[in-house]
Amino acid sequence: MKKIYFLLAAALLSFASCSNQNQSAGLQKTIDSLKAAMDQDHSSEAIAAIMHADSAWDKMSEAKSAEGWLANYSADAIMMPPGEKVCTDAASREASIKAMFAVPGMSLRFQSTKVEASKAGDIGYAAGVYQWTSKDEKGGDYHETGKYTEVWKKQADGSWKCVADIWNADPQPPK
Repeated sequence: MKKIYFLLAAALLSFASCSNQNQSAGLQKTIDSLKAAMDQDHSSEAIAAIMHADSAWDKMSEAKSAEGWLANYSADAIMMPPGEKVCTDAASREASIKAMFAVPGMSLRFQSTKVEASKAGDIGYAAGVYQWTSKDEKGGDYHETGKYTEVWKKQADGSWKCVADIWNADPQPPK
């Protein structure tokens, strides 16, 4: 009788061991699949999305649309315009951008020269150059070139918004 109990216990242990190995193999396969999905490089999709968003933003500049310009920022964006305090809320960003668009003869165009994104494809940046023209205090033409950096973040709805923006002028040639 002891032999039967011993054989039955051995069979149960063997079955449990095989069952655990199958579960472990299945669990490991699931883990490996999740790792592979996480390791996928989504940066090229993100780069294309950032380039598209940045190009649309430039078109808002061309159209002189302050509202269109402001729509590119996330609600919590930080904007650092030249010669001004840091704008950390919607009201300060709006005041700054509306004042910028109110400058007589204002024209602002920009283009990215470098765009990169995280491997996960959820955050990235664009850096580039801009050209500004306006009228100076005496009504003469004023031209400025400069550079910028924007940090972009993919939003919950899949859109891309700028979360940090800074730009400044290149040194002006002597007159």
